[in-house]
Amino acid sequence: ALSYADLTAAEALRALLPPGLDPPASFETVGHVAHLNLRAELLPHRRVIGAVLLDKNPRLRTVVTKTGDVGGEFRVYPMEILAGDGGTVTEVIQHGVRFRLDVATVYWNSRLEAEHRRLLERWLRPGEVLLDAMAGVGPFAVPAARAGHAVFANDLNPDSHRWLLENVRANRVAGLVSAHCEDARAFLAAAAGGRLTPAPVPA
Repeated sequence: ALSYADLTAAEALRALLPPGLDPPASFETVGHVAHLNLRAELLPHRRVIGAVLLDKNPRLRTVVTKTGDVGGEFRVYPMEILAGDGGTVTEVIQHGVRFRLDVATVYWNSRLEAEHRRLLERWLRPGEVLLDAMAGVGPFAVPAARAGHAVFANDLNPDSHRWLLENVRANRVAGLVSAHCEDARAFLAAAAGGRLTPAPVPA
């Protein structure tokens, strides 16, 4: 007879959830954090769902679910930790670049990786300077700097700015990045008016 150990996460959840409730079909993985967007009917069973996903995915350490829409001036979403050690600081590799970030305090969208790669490969030409007005933790700015472009990277969220600085230093592109923490409109207006003052990344 099959035991729990023989079941996939989906099979285990189908057995544990009330009849008629389908388990979540997918979730986003950000490093060791699984990010769910649970439907309302699954919320009463969120702890079971979190525990099973954590148990069946050894690379995970924390499971969270979004509890509201992305909003506010920093475009972050409220979340609830469902299972694991609660650690939301994680590492992600994109474009061969390692990024550190806190999913609880910054905006991150793994689905933008292909778009960032396309822009970098097709639109940025040698010698061109990149202005990234909403740079986040650097998923576009850091690979551009690694490709040899001078980058002016900005984000209003002080937590994003802090992780941007760390990621720039960790990937050894501090000499090519000017890192700002201000409103995107003011950043772009200063750039358009020739008033953008370089903000070197501290060593």
